[in-house]
Amino acid sequence: MSVAVNVGKRELQGDDVLSLLSGHNMWPQVMDAMVIDKALRTLGCSVEAITDYYASELAADAAFLEKKRAQMLYEGTRQEDIDFFISRPVLLALFKEQRFVPLAGSAFLKLKAGLDSVLFSMLRNKNHELTRELFFRLESGEESFDSLAARYAEGREAASGGRIGPMEMKQLHPVLARVLSTAQPGVVNPPMIIDGFGVITLLHEKRAARLDDAMKHTLVEQLFLEWVKEEVLSFFY
Repeated sequence: MSVAVNVGKRELQGDDVLSLLSGHNMWPQVMDAMVIDKALRTLGCSVEAITDYYASELAADAAFLEKKRAQMLYEGTRQEDIDFFISRPVLLALFKEQRFVPLAGSAFLKLKAGLDSVLFSMLRNKNHELTRELFFRLESGEESFDSLAARYAEGREAASGGRIGPMEMKQLHPVLARVLSTAQPGVVNPPMIIDGFGVITLLHEKRAARLDDAMKHTLVEQLFLEWVKEEVLSFFY
């Protein structure tokens, strides 16, 4: 017999819930949550930390947490799990800080080449002979890059006069990234073939990535997501 589940004032059969989870492709989210919760339940935090996290909500309504607990209970959360889910955001931040912040520096050094960004101009055209002619016109200074890109570029760069970026190196096509990594600013690079297009580039500026707070946050989130993926594979498969 299927177990009934209360969702608000509605009663759903367990089979209905399973079908909804599968039909809406929500199982991956559930599996992620399960492995994360498994790790977070090994941690603890103070009442003060929880109060600080919900400070703005409590300032607006002193009974916020009591109402949140009542709502969770009404929606089917087990009584013994309510405190955990109330503290979960605090525990998650603590887990990331303890587990992944110490790894951010080594991750940055490993990934730095792809995190550096470039500001450049590009012109793509599938007529390779035309591309060579345009290169010579640019190299001689006969015409400007933005003028030729606006007239001849067959990629989205036509709308910006060929100008692209700043863009992280890891987001670029590998061939394009390799050329720009060694290019000299202000020098037009000879045409290369990428995905059938003749491509001319001109590097304007290369910006070295820095391990500032924003970069550290990005790396911690990336390390966390990689950990979740590995844990799901290990736990479920």
